[in-house]
Amino acid sequence: MCQVKGNRPCRWEDHANLEHVDLRRIADVTQQLQQFAREAHYDQPITIDLREKGALYDFLGLGQTHYPSPLSLAAGHSTASTFQIGSAIGKALASIGVNWIFTPALDLLSDVIEPRNASQTFGSNATTVTEHATALIQGLAAEGVSACPNAHPPGAVLEIFRTQENTEFADDVNQHSETLEFSPIAGVIARYPRNSMQFGAAIHDFRKPEQSAKSIRTVCEMVLRNKCGYMGPTVSSLAETPEDASVCAKHAPLLTILSGLDMFRLPKDPDVRDASISILKAAMASNTLPASFVSAASDRVTAFKAQFLDWQRVLHRQLPEQPLAAAQIALAQRTYRASITAISPDPSPLSGLASDSMLALITPHVHRRHPDSPSDPFETLGQALSRSFPRTRHVSYNLQEGLTITHLLFLARAAAIVFVLCNQSSAFIEHQDEVVGALHQAMRARDAMPVEQRPRKIVLSAGDPRDLRDAFEGWWAVCCYEYSQGALEAAAEVLLGQRQATGRLPVAAS
Repeated sequence: MCQVKGNRPCRWEDHANLEHVDLRRIADVTQQLQQFAREAHYDQPITIDLREKGALYDFLGLGQTHYPSPLSLAAGHSTASTFQIGSAIGKALASIGVNWIFTPALDLLSDVIEPRNASQTFGSNATTVTEHATALIQGLAAEGVSACPNAHPPGAVLEIFRTQENTEFADDVNQHSETLEFSPIAGVIARYPRNSMQFGAAIHDFRKPEQSAKSIRTVCEMVLRNKCGYMGPTVSSLAETPEDASVCAKHAPLLTILSGLDMFRLPKDPDVRDASISILKAAMASNTLPASFVSAASDRVTAFKAQFLDWQRVLHRQLPEQPLAAAQIALAQRTYRASITAISPDPSPLSGLASDSMLALITPHVHRRHPDSPSDPFETLGQALSRSFPRTRHVSYNLQEGLTITHLLFLARAAAIVFVLCNQSSAFIEHQDEVVGALHQAMRARDAMPVEQRPRKIVLSAGDPRDLRDAFEGWWAVCCYEYSQGALEAAAEVLLGQRQATGRLPVAAS
Protein backbone atom coordinates (compact mmCIF):
# COMPACT_ATOMS: atom_id res chain seq x y z
CA MET A 1 0.00 0.00 0.00
CA CYS A 2 1.25 3.47 -0.84
CA GLN A 3 -0.06 6.91 -0.04
CA VAL A 4 0.75 10.06 -1.95
CA LYS A 5 1.46 13.62 -0.93
CA GLY A 6 2.86 16.20 -3.30
CA ASN A 7 5.60 14.55 -5.34
CA ARG A 8 6.65 11.81 -2.93
CA PRO A 9 5.08 8.67 -1.53
CA CYS A 10 3.66 9.35 1.94
CA ARG A 11 0.47 10.32 3.68
CA TRP A 12 -1.79 13.02 2.21
CA GLU A 13 -3.31 14.43 5.37
CA ASP A 14 -2.68 18.16 5.16
CA HIS A 15 -4.92 20.67 3.43
CA ALA A 16 -2.26 21.74 0.94
CA ASN A 17 -2.53 24.48 -1.65
CA LEU A 18 -3.90 22.09 -4.21
CA GLU A 19 -4.18 24.71 -6.91
CA HIS A 20 -0.39 24.45 -7.26
CA VAL A 21 -0.10 20.66 -7.04
CA ASP A 22 1.61 19.15 -10.06
CA LEU A 23 -0.85 16.37 -10.79
CA ARG A 24 1.12 15.07 -13.74
CA ARG A 25 4.15 14.68 -11.50
CA ILE A 26 2.09 12.66 -9.02
CA ALA A 27 0.68 10.59 -11.87
CA ASP A 28 4.21 9.89 -13.11
CA VAL A 29 5.35 8.75 -9.65
CA THR A 30 2.40 6.38 -9.16
CA GLN A 31 2.85 5.07 -12.70
CA GLN A 32 6.51 4.33 -12.01
CA LEU A 33 5.59 2.51 -8.79
CA GLN A 34 3.20 0.24 -10.68
CA GLN A 35 5.76 -0.37 -13.43
CA PHE A 36 8.37 -1.33 -10.83
CA ALA A 37 5.89 -3.74 -9.28
CA ARG A 38 5.11 -5.30 -12.66
CA GLU A 39 8.82 -5.69 -13.49
CA ALA A 40 9.36 -7.27 -10.05
CA HIS A 41 6.73 -9.88 -11.04
CA TYR A 42 4.09 -8.85 -8.53
CA ASP A 43 0.94 -10.87 -9.09
CA GLN A 44 -1.24 -7.82 -8.52
CA PRO A 45 -0.83 -4.05 -8.83
CA ILE A 46 -0.01 -1.96 -5.76
CA THR A 47 -2.90 -0.35 -3.88
CA ILE A 48 -2.31 3.39 -3.69
CA ASP A 49 -4.69 5.20 -1.39
CA LEU A 50 -5.76 8.63 -0.33
CA ARG A 51 -6.76 8.93 3.27
CA GLU A 52 -9.91 11.05 3.30
CA LYS A 53 -10.24 13.33 6.35
CA GLY A 54 -12.40 16.04 4.86
CA ALA A 55 -9.63 17.12 2.48
CA LEU A 56 -10.85 14.81 -0.28
CA TYR A 57 -13.54 17.18 -1.50
CA ASP A 58 -11.08 20.09 -1.44
CA PHE A 59 -8.38 18.12 -3.25
CA LEU A 60 -10.59 17.16 -6.14
CA GLY A 61 -11.60 20.76 -6.62
CA LEU A 62 -7.99 21.52 -7.55
CA GLY A 63 -8.29 25.06 -6.21
CA GLN A 64 -11.27 26.02 -8.39
CA THR A 65 -14.28 24.43 -6.81
CA HIS A 66 -15.15 21.85 -4.17
CA TYR A 67 -17.31 18.80 -4.50
CA PRO A 68 -20.18 18.78 -1.99
CA SER A 69 -19.67 16.94 1.29
CA PRO A 70 -21.69 13.80 2.14
CA LEU A 71 -24.14 15.80 4.26
CA SER A 72 -24.77 18.18 1.36
CA LEU A 73 -25.28 15.20 -0.96
CA ALA A 74 -27.82 13.70 1.44
CA ALA A 75 -29.67 17.03 1.65
CA GLY A 76 -29.86 17.09 -2.14
CA HIS A 77 -31.81 13.80 -1.87
CA SER A 78 -30.60 12.48 -5.22
CA THR A 79 -28.63 9.24 -5.25
CA ALA A 80 -28.09 9.83 -8.97
CA SER A 81 -26.20 13.03 -8.14
CA THR A 82 -24.23 11.21 -5.44
CA PHE A 83 -23.27 8.57 -8.02
CA GLN A 84 -22.15 11.31 -10.43
CA ILE A 85 -20.05 12.96 -7.73
CA GLY A 86 -18.52 9.57 -6.89
CA SER A 87 -17.75 9.00 -10.55
CA ALA A 88 -16.15 12.44 -10.89
CA ILE A 89 -14.05 11.82 -7.77
CA GLY A 90 -13.09 8.37 -9.04
CA LYS A 91 -12.03 9.74 -12.41
CA ALA A 92 -9.83 12.38 -10.77
CA LEU A 93 -8.26 9.84 -8.41
CA ALA A 94 -7.66 7.24 -11.10
CA SER A 95 -5.97 9.82 -13.30
CA ILE A 96 -3.21 10.32 -10.71
CA GLY A 97 -2.94 6.62 -9.90
CA VAL A 98 -4.96 6.45 -6.69
CA ASN A 99 -7.08 3.30 -6.68
CA TRP A 100 -8.24 3.02 -3.07
CA ILE A 101 -9.99 5.65 -0.93
CA PHE A 102 -11.01 5.62 2.73
CA THR A 103 -14.56 6.92 2.39
CA PRO A 104 -17.50 7.12 2.97
CA ALA A 105 -18.37 7.12 6.67
CA LEU A 106 -21.27 4.84 7.53
CA ASP A 107 -21.99 6.47 10.89
CA LEU A 108 -25.35 8.00 11.63
CA LEU A 109 -25.17 11.65 12.66
CA SER A 110 -25.82 11.47 16.40
CA ASP A 111 -24.75 13.17 19.60
CA VAL A 112 -21.42 11.28 19.63
CA ILE A 113 -20.37 12.89 16.32
CA GLU A 114 -18.36 16.08 16.77
CA PRO A 115 -19.86 19.13 14.99
CA ARG A 116 -16.74 19.51 12.79
CA ASN A 117 -17.26 15.93 11.51
CA ALA A 118 -20.99 16.25 10.84
CA SER A 119 -20.49 17.12 7.16
CA GLN A 120 -18.65 13.84 6.59
CA THR A 121 -21.77 11.82 7.44
CA PHE A 122 -24.88 11.32 5.30
CA GLY A 123 -27.19 12.35 8.15
CA SER A 124 -29.18 10.60 10.84
CA ASN A 125 -31.51 8.46 8.73
CA ALA A 126 -30.25 4.90 8.29
CA THR A 127 -31.89 4.41 4.88
CA THR A 128 -30.46 7.70 3.57
CA VAL A 129 -26.97 6.79 4.79
CA THR A 130 -27.16 3.35 3.16
CA GLU A 131 -28.49 4.59 -0.19
CA HIS A 132 -26.07 7.52 -0.60
CA ALA A 133 -23.06 5.57 0.66
CA THR A 134 -23.85 2.84 -1.85
CA ALA A 135 -24.28 5.37 -4.67
CA LEU A 136 -20.92 7.01 -3.87
CA ILE A 137 -19.17 3.62 -3.75
CA GLN A 138 -20.74 2.66 -7.09
CA GLY A 139 -19.62 5.93 -8.69
CA LEU A 140 -16.05 5.39 -7.51
CA ALA A 141 -16.07 1.78 -8.67
CA ALA A 142 -17.24 2.83 -12.14
CA GLU A 143 -13.86 4.55 -12.56
CA GLY A 144 -11.81 1.71 -11.09
CA VAL A 145 -11.42 3.11 -7.58
CA SER A 146 -12.39 0.96 -4.60
CA ALA A 147 -13.95 2.61 -1.56
CA CYS A 148 -13.08 1.51 1.97
CA PRO A 149 -16.07 2.62 4.07
CA ASN A 150 -15.47 3.61 7.66
CA ALA A 151 -17.67 1.48 9.88
CA HIS A 152 -17.70 2.29 13.57
CA PRO A 153 -19.68 -0.22 15.63
CA PRO A 154 -22.85 1.26 17.15
CA GLY A 155 -22.39 3.23 20.34
CA ALA A 156 -23.93 0.51 22.47
CA VAL A 157 -21.43 -2.04 21.16
CA LEU A 158 -18.53 0.34 21.76
CA GLU A 159 -19.69 0.78 25.33
CA ILE A 160 -19.46 -2.98 25.77
CA PHE A 161 -15.92 -2.79 24.37
CA ARG A 162 -14.93 -0.23 26.95
CA THR A 163 -16.49 -1.83 30.01
CA GLN A 164 -15.33 -5.37 29.24
CA GLU A 165 -17.33 -6.54 32.25
CA ASN A 166 -20.40 -8.12 30.65
CA THR A 167 -20.33 -11.89 30.92
CA GLU A 168 -22.96 -12.23 28.18
CA PHE A 169 -20.88 -10.20 25.74
CA ALA A 170 -21.77 -12.17 22.61
CA ASP A 171 -25.53 -12.03 23.31
CA ASP A 172 -25.40 -8.27 23.89
CA VAL A 173 -23.42 -7.63 20.70
CA ASN A 174 -25.85 -9.73 18.69
CA GLN A 175 -28.80 -7.80 20.15
CA HIS A 176 -27.30 -4.38 19.45
CA SER A 177 -26.40 -5.35 15.88
CA GLU A 178 -30.14 -5.24 15.13
CA THR A 179 -30.33 -1.50 15.80
CA LEU A 180 -30.80 1.15 13.10
CA GLU A 181 -27.29 2.36 13.88
CA PHE A 182 -25.90 -0.84 12.41
CA SER A 183 -28.14 -1.08 9.35
CA PRO A 184 -25.95 1.09 7.03
CA ILE A 185 -23.02 -1.26 7.72
CA ALA A 186 -25.18 -4.29 6.99
CA GLY A 187 -26.69 -2.63 3.91
CA VAL A 188 -23.34 -1.81 2.31
CA ILE A 189 -21.99 -5.28 3.11
CA ALA A 190 -25.02 -6.85 1.41
CA ARG A 191 -24.11 -5.00 -1.80
CA TYR A 192 -20.32 -5.28 -1.51
CA PRO A 193 -19.47 -8.38 0.56
CA ARG A 194 -15.85 -8.49 -0.68
CA ASN A 195 -14.99 -4.80 -0.46
CA SER A 196 -12.54 -3.58 2.16
CA MET A 197 -13.94 -1.91 5.25
CA GLN A 198 -12.24 0.32 7.79
CA PHE A 199 -13.42 -0.97 11.14
CA GLY A 200 -13.09 1.76 13.74
CA ALA A 201 -12.63 -0.41 16.79
CA ALA A 202 -9.11 0.02 18.10
CA ILE A 203 -7.92 -1.46 21.37
CA HIS A 204 -9.54 0.76 23.99
CA ASP A 205 -8.04 -0.77 27.13
CA PHE A 206 -4.33 -1.52 26.94
CA ARG A 207 -4.43 -2.69 30.55
CA LYS A 208 -6.41 -5.71 29.32
CA PRO A 209 -5.16 -6.08 25.73
CA GLU A 210 -5.98 -9.76 25.29
CA GLN A 211 -9.52 -9.37 26.58
CA SER A 212 -10.06 -6.26 24.47
CA ALA A 213 -8.72 -8.00 21.35
CA LYS A 214 -10.99 -10.97 21.98
CA SER A 215 -14.03 -8.66 22.21
CA ILE A 216 -13.24 -7.01 18.88
CA ARG A 217 -12.69 -10.42 17.29
CA THR A 218 -16.12 -11.48 18.57
CA VAL A 219 -17.78 -8.53 16.81
CA CYS A 220 -15.84 -9.10 13.57
CA GLU A 221 -16.59 -12.80 13.40
CA MET A 222 -20.11 -12.87 14.82
CA VAL A 223 -21.60 -9.73 13.32
CA LEU A 224 -19.60 -8.75 10.24
CA ARG A 225 -18.68 -12.16 8.89
CA ASN A 226 -21.23 -14.68 10.20
CA LYS A 227 -24.32 -12.48 10.41
CA CYS A 228 -23.77 -9.99 7.57
CA GLY A 229 -21.78 -12.29 5.28
CA TYR A 230 -18.81 -9.96 4.98
CA MET A 231 -15.89 -11.64 3.20
CA GLY A 232 -13.53 -8.73 2.54
CA PRO A 233 -10.53 -7.47 4.52
CA THR A 234 -10.98 -5.24 7.56
CA VAL A 235 -8.67 -2.27 8.07
CA SER A 236 -7.97 -0.70 11.44
CA SER A 237 -6.87 2.89 11.90
CA LEU A 238 -4.46 3.49 14.74
CA ALA A 239 -5.70 7.05 14.99
CA GLU A 240 -7.80 5.91 17.94
CA THR A 241 -4.72 4.88 19.90
CA PRO A 242 -3.78 7.46 22.56
CA GLU A 243 -1.14 9.67 20.94
CA ASP A 244 0.85 10.09 24.14
CA ALA A 245 1.07 6.36 24.78
CA SER A 246 3.99 5.31 22.59
CA VAL A 247 4.09 1.87 24.20
CA CYS A 248 0.47 1.31 23.20
CA ALA A 249 1.17 2.51 19.65
CA LYS A 250 4.09 0.10 19.27
CA HIS A 251 1.95 -2.88 20.20
CA ALA A 252 -1.26 -1.77 18.48
CA PRO A 253 -0.48 -3.34 15.06
CA LEU A 254 0.09 -6.75 16.64
CA LEU A 255 -3.04 -6.47 18.75
CA THR A 256 -4.97 -5.37 15.65
CA ILE A 257 -4.15 -8.60 13.82
CA LEU A 258 -4.84 -10.65 16.95
CA SER A 259 -8.23 -8.90 17.10
CA GLY A 260 -9.19 -10.49 13.80
CA LEU A 261 -8.63 -7.38 11.66
CA ASP A 262 -6.59 -7.90 8.50
CA MET A 263 -4.78 -4.61 7.85
CA PHE A 264 -3.59 -1.66 9.90
CA ARG A 265 -2.07 1.76 9.47
CA LEU A 266 1.40 2.03 10.91
CA PRO A 267 2.15 4.93 13.29
CA LYS A 268 3.57 8.07 11.67
CA ASP A 269 6.53 8.30 14.06
CA PRO A 270 9.41 6.40 12.35
CA ASP A 271 10.80 5.06 15.64
CA VAL A 272 7.40 3.80 16.76
CA ARG A 273 6.79 2.38 13.29
CA ASP A 274 10.08 0.44 13.27
CA ALA A 275 9.36 -0.87 16.78
CA SER A 276 5.90 -2.01 15.65
CA ILE A 277 7.41 -3.99 12.76
CA SER A 278 9.99 -5.58 15.06
CA ILE A 279 7.25 -6.61 17.49
CA LEU A 280 5.28 -8.18 14.64
CA LYS A 281 8.28 -10.14 13.42
CA ALA A 282 9.06 -11.39 16.93
CA ALA A 283 5.43 -12.44 17.43
CA MET A 284 5.46 -14.43 14.20
CA ALA A 285 8.77 -16.09 15.11
CA SER A 286 7.44 -17.11 18.52
CA ASN A 287 4.01 -18.09 17.14
CA THR A 288 2.34 -15.51 19.37
CA LEU A 289 0.92 -14.37 16.06
CA PRO A 290 -0.17 -17.69 14.51
CA ALA A 291 0.61 -18.23 10.84
CA SER A 292 -3.08 -19.00 10.31
CA PHE A 293 -4.00 -15.40 11.23
CA VAL A 294 -1.54 -14.00 8.72
CA SER A 295 -2.59 -16.46 6.03
CA ALA A 296 -6.31 -15.72 6.43
CA ALA A 297 -5.69 -11.98 6.31
CA SER A 298 -3.48 -12.33 3.25
CA ASP A 299 -6.10 -14.42 1.43
CA ARG A 300 -8.80 -11.82 2.04
CA VAL A 301 -6.59 -8.96 0.89
CA THR A 302 -5.57 -10.86 -2.24
CA ALA A 303 -9.18 -11.70 -3.13
CA PHE A 304 -10.19 -8.07 -2.56
CA LYS A 305 -7.46 -6.72 -4.85
CA ALA A 306 -8.25 -9.27 -7.54
CA GLN A 307 -11.80 -7.94 -7.99
CA PHE A 308 -10.93 -4.32 -8.71
CA LEU A 309 -7.25 -4.09 -9.69
CA ASP A 310 -5.77 -5.17 -12.99
CA TRP A 311 -2.52 -4.29 -14.77
CA GLN A 312 -4.25 -3.06 -17.90
CA ARG A 313 -6.18 -0.38 -16.04
CA VAL A 314 -3.38 0.89 -13.78
CA LEU A 315 -0.73 1.05 -16.51
CA HIS A 316 -2.92 2.59 -19.22
CA ARG A 317 -4.87 5.43 -17.69
CA GLN A 318 -5.86 8.91 -18.79
CA LEU A 319 -3.64 11.67 -17.45
CA PRO A 320 -5.24 14.22 -15.10
CA GLU A 321 -6.98 17.28 -16.43
CA GLN A 322 -6.13 20.66 -14.99
CA PRO A 323 -8.06 22.86 -14.81
CA LEU A 324 -11.28 20.99 -14.22
CA ALA A 325 -13.61 20.50 -17.14
CA ALA A 326 -16.59 22.85 -17.22
CA ALA A 327 -18.90 19.86 -16.83
CA GLN A 328 -17.34 18.94 -13.48
CA ILE A 329 -17.66 22.50 -12.16
CA ALA A 330 -21.29 22.60 -13.32
CA LEU A 331 -21.93 19.26 -11.56
CA ALA A 332 -20.63 20.61 -8.25
CA GLN A 333 -22.62 23.83 -8.62
CA ARG A 334 -25.82 21.97 -9.49
CA THR A 335 -25.42 19.62 -6.53
CA TYR A 336 -24.74 22.47 -4.10
CA ARG A 337 -27.86 24.28 -5.27
CA ALA A 338 -29.97 21.19 -4.72
CA SER A 339 -28.69 20.84 -1.14
CA ILE A 340 -29.70 24.24 0.28
CA THR A 341 -32.51 23.66 2.77
CA ALA A 342 -35.00 26.22 4.02
CA ILE A 343 -36.42 25.23 7.40
CA SER A 344 -39.03 27.99 7.16
CA PRO A 345 -41.71 27.58 4.47
CA ASP A 346 -42.12 31.31 3.71
CA PRO A 347 -40.29 33.17 0.92
CA SER A 348 -36.96 34.80 1.74
CA PRO A 349 -37.35 37.94 3.89
CA LEU A 350 -34.88 39.72 1.58
CA SER A 351 -37.30 39.49 -1.33
CA GLY A 352 -38.74 42.94 -1.93
CA LEU A 353 -36.29 44.70 0.38
CA ALA A 354 -35.03 47.99 -1.06
CA SER A 355 -31.54 47.63 -2.51
CA ASP A 356 -30.26 50.66 -0.58
CA SER A 357 -31.16 49.03 2.76
CA MET A 358 -28.41 48.23 5.24
CA LEU A 359 -27.82 44.49 5.67
CA ALA A 360 -25.77 43.19 8.62
CA LEU A 361 -23.96 39.90 7.94
CA ILE A 362 -22.65 38.45 11.20
CA THR A 363 -20.45 35.36 10.81
CA PRO A 364 -18.31 33.18 13.12
CA HIS A 365 -14.55 32.71 13.06
CA VAL A 366 -13.87 29.27 11.52
CA HIS A 367 -10.88 27.19 10.53
CA ARG A 368 -9.74 27.73 6.96
CA ARG A 369 -10.27 24.76 4.65
CA HIS A 370 -6.63 24.92 3.53
CA PRO A 371 -3.76 27.39 4.12
CA ASP A 372 -4.30 29.46 0.98
CA SER A 373 -8.06 29.90 1.35
CA PRO A 374 -9.34 33.35 2.42
CA SER A 375 -8.73 34.22 6.05
CA ASP A 376 -12.50 34.54 6.37
CA PRO A 377 -14.32 32.04 4.13
CA PHE A 378 -17.57 33.96 4.63
CA GLU A 379 -16.22 36.77 2.47
CA THR A 380 -17.77 34.77 -0.38
CA LEU A 381 -21.22 35.16 1.18
CA GLY A 382 -20.65 38.85 1.91
CA GLN A 383 -19.59 39.56 -1.66
CA ALA A 384 -22.61 37.72 -3.06
CA LEU A 385 -25.04 39.63 -0.83
CA SER A 386 -23.40 42.99 -1.51
CA ARG A 387 -24.07 42.68 -5.25
CA SER A 388 -27.78 43.07 -4.43
CA PHE A 389 -27.35 45.14 -1.26
CA PRO A 390 -24.30 47.43 -1.59
CA ARG A 391 -24.69 48.57 2.03
CA THR A 392 -23.94 45.09 3.36
CA ARG A 393 -21.78 45.26 6.49
CA HIS A 394 -19.87 42.08 7.32
CA VAL A 395 -18.80 41.62 10.95
CA SER A 396 -17.35 38.40 12.38
CA TYR A 397 -17.65 37.11 15.94
CA ASN A 398 -15.69 34.73 18.15
CA LEU A 399 -17.67 32.20 20.17
CA GLN A 400 -15.51 32.63 23.24
CA GLU A 401 -15.66 36.42 23.18
CA GLY A 402 -19.31 36.64 22.21
CA LEU A 403 -21.07 39.66 20.72
CA THR A 404 -19.35 43.02 21.20
CA ILE A 405 -20.57 46.61 21.07
CA THR A 406 -19.79 46.62 17.32
CA HIS A 407 -22.19 43.73 16.70
CA LEU A 408 -24.86 45.37 18.85
CA LEU A 409 -24.61 48.65 16.91
CA PHE A 410 -25.15 46.92 13.57
CA LEU A 411 -27.98 44.80 15.03
CA ALA A 412 -29.66 48.04 16.17
CA ARG A 413 -29.35 49.79 12.79
CA ALA A 414 -29.66 47.17 10.03
CA ALA A 415 -32.86 46.74 8.04
CA ALA A 416 -31.98 43.06 7.54
CA ILE A 417 -29.77 40.67 9.50
CA VAL A 418 -28.12 37.46 8.33
CA PHE A 419 -26.70 35.63 11.35
CA VAL A 420 -24.49 32.61 10.56
CA LEU A 421 -23.91 29.65 12.87
CA CYS A 422 -21.02 27.23 12.39
CA ASN A 423 -19.88 25.67 15.65
CA GLN A 424 -17.04 23.16 15.11
CA SER A 425 -16.62 21.60 18.54
CA SER A 426 -18.88 20.25 21.26
CA ALA A 427 -16.62 22.10 23.71
CA PHE A 428 -18.05 25.40 22.41
CA ILE A 429 -21.76 24.54 22.48
CA GLU A 430 -22.27 26.47 25.71
CA HIS A 431 -20.43 29.47 24.23
CA GLN A 432 -22.68 29.31 21.16
CA ASP A 433 -25.76 29.15 23.38
CA GLU A 434 -24.53 32.30 25.14
CA VAL A 435 -24.00 34.07 21.80
CA VAL A 436 -27.49 33.09 20.61
CA GLY A 437 -28.93 34.24 23.93
CA ALA A 438 -27.17 37.61 23.58
CA LEU A 439 -28.49 37.88 20.01
CA HIS A 440 -32.09 37.36 21.13
CA GLN A 441 -31.61 39.83 23.97
CA ALA A 442 -30.24 42.45 21.56
CA MET A 443 -33.19 41.99 19.21
CA ARG A 444 -35.87 42.17 21.88
CA ALA A 445 -36.41 45.92 21.66
CA ARG A 446 -36.55 45.94 17.86
CA ASP A 447 -38.94 42.98 17.80
CA ALA A 448 -41.34 45.02 19.95
CA MET A 449 -41.56 47.75 17.30
CA PRO A 450 -44.40 47.97 14.78
CA VAL A 451 -44.16 45.29 12.09
CA GLU A 452 -43.06 47.70 9.36
CA GLN A 453 -40.10 48.84 11.51
CA ARG A 454 -38.85 45.43 12.53
CA PRO A 455 -35.70 44.09 10.85
CA ARG A 456 -35.86 41.12 8.51
CA LYS A 457 -34.03 38.25 10.19
CA ILE A 458 -32.29 35.23 8.67
CA VAL A 459 -30.26 32.56 10.47
CA LEU A 460 -27.97 30.38 8.32
CA SER A 461 -26.36 27.16 9.52
CA ALA A 462 -23.15 26.70 7.52
CA GLY A 463 -22.06 23.44 9.10
CA ASP A 464 -23.75 21.10 11.53
CA PRO A 465 -27.54 21.58 11.12
CA ARG A 466 -27.91 20.67 14.79
CA ASP A 467 -26.86 24.28 15.42
CA LEU A 468 -30.51 25.11 14.79
CA ARG A 469 -31.71 22.79 17.55
CA ASP A 470 -32.69 25.87 19.57
CA ALA A 471 -35.74 27.85 18.56
CA PHE A 472 -35.16 30.91 16.37
CA GLU A 473 -38.71 32.18 16.55
CA GLY A 474 -39.31 34.89 13.99
CA TRP A 475 -36.12 34.06 12.05
CA TRP A 476 -36.04 32.59 8.55
CA ALA A 477 -33.80 29.51 8.95
CA VAL A 478 -31.63 28.00 6.18
CA CYS A 479 -28.96 25.25 6.08
CA CYS A 480 -26.06 24.96 3.64
CA TYR A 481 -24.03 22.32 5.63
CA GLU A 482 -20.53 23.65 4.86
CA TYR A 483 -18.71 26.91 4.17
CA SER A 484 -17.05 26.10 0.87
CA GLN A 485 -17.32 28.70 -1.86
CA GLY A 486 -19.86 26.65 -3.81
CA ALA A 487 -22.10 26.10 -0.79
CA LEU A 488 -22.09 29.77 0.24
CA GLU A 489 -22.76 31.01 -3.30
CA ALA A 490 -25.70 28.61 -3.57
CA ALA A 491 -26.97 29.74 -0.16
CA ALA A 492 -26.74 33.40 -1.22
CA GLU A 493 -29.00 32.71 -4.19
CA VAL A 494 -31.65 31.34 -1.83
CA LEU A 495 -31.24 34.14 0.71
CA LEU A 496 -31.68 36.72 -2.04
CA GLY A 497 -34.79 34.99 -3.36
CA GLN A 498 -33.12 34.24 -6.70
CA ARG A 499 -33.60 30.49 -6.33
CA GLN A 500 -35.96 28.31 -4.33
CA ALA A 501 -34.48 26.00 -1.70
CA THR A 502 -35.11 22.37 -2.63
CA GLY A 503 -32.95 20.52 -0.12
CA ARG A 504 -34.27 18.25 2.62
CA LEU A 505 -32.94 18.28 6.16
CA PRO A 506 -30.88 15.04 6.50
CA VAL A 507 -31.13 14.98 10.29
CA ALA A 508 -34.03 14.25 12.60
CA ALA A 509 -35.93 17.33 13.68
CA SER A 510 -35.35 18.23 17.35
